[in-house]
Amino acid sequence: MIDPKTAEVAAEAAVSVSQKASGSAASKPRIAVWDNARFVLIALVVIGHTISTVRTDSDFAFGLYAYIYLFHMPAMILLSGMFSRTEVNAKAFRGVVQLIVLWLVWEGIWAILNFWVEGRPLGKNFLVSPAWTLWFIVTLVTMRILLPYIARLRHPLMFSIAIALIAGLSPEIGSQFSASRTLCFFPFFVAGWLIRDRGVLDGAWFMSPARAARATGWALLGAIGIAFLLVPQLRSEWRIDKWLTWRDSYGWLFANAPLGDWKPSEWFAISGGGIVVAASLLLLAGAMTLALLLVVPRRASVITVWGSRTLFVYLLHGPVVWVLRETGSIAAINSLTIGPISVGVPVMILGAVVLTMLLSMTWVTRAFKPIIEPSVDWMLQRPSH
Repeated sequence: MIDPKTAEVAAEAAVSVSQKASGSAASKPRIAVWDNARFVLIALVVIGHTISTVRTDSDFAFGLYAYIYLFHMPAMILLSGMFSRTEVNAKAFRGVVQLIVLWLVWEGIWAILNFWVEGRPLGKNFLVSPAWTLWFIVTLVTMRILLPYIARLRHPLMFSIAIALIAGLSPEIGSQFSASRTLCFFPFFVAGWLIRDRGVLDGAWFMSPARAARATGWALLGAIGIAFLLVPQLRSEWRIDKWLTWRDSYGWLFANAPLGDWKPSEWFAISGGGIVVAASLLLLAGAMTLALLLVVPRRASVITVWGSRTLFVYLLHGPVVWVLRETGSIAAINSLTIGPISVGVPVMILGAVVLTMLLSMTWVTRAFKPIIEPSVDWMLQRPSH
C-alpha cells in the first residue's frame, strides 16, 4: 500500500521538478485535478483498446466499450484544448513541430512492427491514414494549427459545433489524416480553450465542489453506465460503437448501424437523422466529461504524477495490446470462466489498469523519452537577440 502522505509529497516533488524542467514559473503550479483526470481517462483508453476486439462477444463487453467511447476521447481533447493557446509564438510552433516529429517516428515504428510480424510492406495509405492510435496525434496537430484562426470568430464554439455536425454529411471526409475525427471532436478542443481562457472552471463550485455537485456527477455517470449494461440486446439493436468511432458518414452509419428499425434511405432523412444522433452523442459526451471532472480527486497523489505522463501510456500501450491480440492472448483471456461465470472481461480490465500504472512509472519515461518526447531544437532557428 502507498501511504497517501508519501504519495502526495512525491507528487508535489515531481510537479516541481517538471516545472523547473519546462521553465514554468513557480506562480503557476500544475493543478492536481487535471492530471488526476488525465490518469482516469488514459486508463479508460487502455481498457477500451484491450476489450475492443472482443466487445461483441458479450453484452457486458459491448456496454462497457460503448460507455467508455461515449466520452473518453472527447474529454481528453477538451483537456488538451484547455492547455492550448492562440498565440502563434516560438513555443507554440515548437510544440506543433514536436507533435509532427512524434507522429512520423511512431508511423515508422508501426511500419516496422507490421513488416516484421506480418511481412506487410508500406501501403498506399502510409502517412495518409494514421496507424491505429496515431490519429490522436494528427488530430492534435491539426487542432492546434486551426485554433488561432477559429478563435478570431465571434462565436468559435458554435462554428466548431456546426462543422462537427456537417462533417458527417460527406462520405469523402473519413480517416485520411484523421479528418473526420478532427472535425467531430473540434468542439471539445475549442470548448477547452474557452473554459481556460475565460476562467469558467476557476470558481470554488468546481475547484472545491459541494457534495451535491459530486453526487450529481456520480449519478449521471452511474445512470448512463447502468443503462448501457441493462439495455437488453443493445449490440443487436444498435451498433452504437460504429457511431462512436466518428470516422464515417451518416449514410454509411445508417446503412451499417441503424437504430433498430430506423434506417432512412432518403438523403434529407439520413442527413437530418444523422445530425440529430450526432448532436445527442456529442451533448452526452459533454455532460459526462463535466461529470467526470466533478468527481475526480482534487488533492495531489501518486495518480497526479502518473497523470502527467499520459502521452507515454497512450503511445506505448498500443504495441503491448497489439501483441496480445496477435498472439491470441486477449481471445484466450476472454474465454476464462469460473464455473458458469465468465470472468474474461473483468480480468482484462484489471490487466489494463495494471498496464496503465506500469507505463506511468518513472523508469518508463526515462527509457522511452527519446521516442515520446523527441528533441526538435536542432530543427529550429535560434532566436535572434
